[in-house]
Amino acid sequence: MRGIQRDREQRGMTVIGMLLMIVVIGFMLLIAMKVIPMYIEYYTVKSTVESIRKEPQLAQMSAPDIQKALQKRFDIGYVKLKASDLKIRNDAESRGRVIELVYDNEQELFYKLYVVLKIDETIPLTPN
Repeated sequence: MRGIQRDREQRGMTVIGMLLMIVVIGFMLLIAMKVIPMYIEYYTVKSTVESIRKEPQLAQMSAPDIQKALQKRFDIGYVKLKASDLKIRNDAESRGRVIELVYDNEQELFYKLYVVLKIDETIPLTPN
């Protein structure tokens, strides 16, 4: 009777359970350390394009001028993406220019295992 009662009182985690929990938490932290900067860079690119959209002289700027302005902001924001990789074209549907934001951001988690963020977005340059 006394042995059964003592088993009910013992609670807690075993060493193996604790090690497994540490491994799982460590793996999740590794993924977060690789994925979060990718999303931060994406939102930095989007906010940079939004800031360009608000420029009053945007209508007079040529595509290379817009790319130069974007590149200056990318350099300040430590964005790896080159503004020359973004395509600026005239769009019949929106009746103005658009930026085609198409790129892949790839980060290695560890040996031959990668996380890839694929961006394929068209952003109108005419303010709403």
